[in-house]
Amino acid sequence: MGVARAWLIGAGTVLTVGILACSGRESGPPNAEFLVTTADSAFWVRSGSQGIHVKAVPMTLAHFDGRFHEVFIVDLDRSYDDAIFTGERVYVRDLQTNDSTMVYDDTAIVTIAAHHARSYPDAVPLGPNDDTPTNPDITASGETDILEVRGPYALLEHRTEYEMAAGDQHDTVRTAVDLRTGAAATPEAMARDSATEDSNLVRDVPRTWNRKGYSLDARGQGDGNVIFSLRDPSRHTWQLFSVGAHPRVYWLDYPPVSAALRRALMKAFNSASSYDETVKYVRYVRPASRSIVNRRARHA
Repeated sequence: MGVARAWLIGAGTVLTVGILACSGRESGPPNAEFLVTTADSAFWVRSGSQGIHVKAVPMTLAHFDGRFHEVFIVDLDRSYDDAIFTGERVYVRDLQTNDSTMVYDDTAIVTIAAHHARSYPDAVPLGPNDDTPTNPDITASGETDILEVRGPYALLEHRTEYEMAAGDQHDTVRTAVDLRTGAAATPEAMARDSATEDSNLVRDVPRTWNRKGYSLDARGQGDGNVIFSLRDPSRHTWQLFSVGAHPRVYWLDYPPVSAALRRALMKAFNSASSYDETVKYVRYVRPASRSIVNRRARHA
């Protein structure tokens, strides 16, 4: 019995994979290609006679209007020599046209920075290379997390923290935004427009997709995560990885995606691999017969 091991590190999660290949006639894994996405990561799985190749990157993907988009966050800095105002904006980018649009602004930070400028006309805006003031009169910072993507909608949590002489203040807001327009989304619109994309959602486990020449299984773990496994018609099984709750699956093999989309996805994955220098995103699995995978996941 041989053992192959690999590390997969990405999107704040460390995964240890151990593959125990039983003795006897070896058979390669089935031909398959698909994406698995979560709110903060994307996995590109390619399987065939040469093994299984997984590329995992800290990227948020959305799929609507028949196209893939990346949802990403950009820093906002409106600081002055006597005050710090920093926040985060949310953008969406069409992978094929590369067009980006802001869909969520940090209006609290923008508003308070503008008020400060009017109240203190002598305040000097900081440039990109200027040092942050060590004793600011006020500090206001905003952070935004993408909680989930549902078709053309993103669920967001925005936290704002104020530090000032009058006292500190903390605010948390949860909202949903339409990635097509940037408008606030209603529950009714989300239920209507997300129905098609939610067919790719792993809402309940176990779940199995029977594909051409293989099956993909999604099963739950005691910690709430979901573990994916490939299975061929002879019921040989190759376990892949575990992710957080409510992942989505997008098929790239049947029907095959266009060459243009494949190039766009490859470019996006290659770019996202540089977002976090700790990401180790390539894993190769030797062809095996019946495989048993031991997996442990923990937050880094």
